[in-house]
Amino acid sequence: MAEGSELGSLYNSTHFDFGAGLVSATRAIDPRPSFIFSFLCSLPNIDRFTIKAVTGAWCNQSLSHPANLNLPSVTVSSLVKSLTVQRSFKNVGNKSETYLSSVVRPNGTTVNLYPPWFTVAPLGSQVLDIEFNVIQAMGQFSFGEIVLTGSLNHIIRIPLSVRPVSIF
Repeated sequence: MAEGSELGSLYNSTHFDFGAGLVSATRAIDPRPSFIFSFLCSLPNIDRFTIKAVTGAWCNQSLSHPANLNLPSVTVSSLVKSLTVQRSFKNVGNKSETYLSSVVRPNGTTVNLYPPWFTVAPLGSQVLDIEFNVIQAMGQFSFGEIVLTGSLNHIIRIPLSVRPVSIF
């Protein structure tokens, strides 16, 4: 259950009711981490003059899609046909680890992972391509997760929030 806007009111919670709270874009870019700046510059219909006024810099870098911000979750607010996003992982341990991927797909989608399994050397990195395809337009968010199970008993969970809008 989650707390509603009226005093004492409760409602059934969704995946959006969990987490660290609201993000203030102005405070998030001070100091301006490049990934946040790239994210802001990737948003559709962003006013480049507002970004310049707030940050002091022009948008000259952006992500290919806002969903490519390397967060420990994936949200696609309007999935039309298909979209591939990436997540990057780094092994901070001193042993190699092999991960096997599995998916609980959000309703109305298929999810493919490339590569489906991988080994990351100590201090090495790995990029995971996550391909979403609409198989049924839902018009509302549906939820799933990617689970990466490691050979050293590490488990990585990546929550998925997707709103499949159109097959075409």
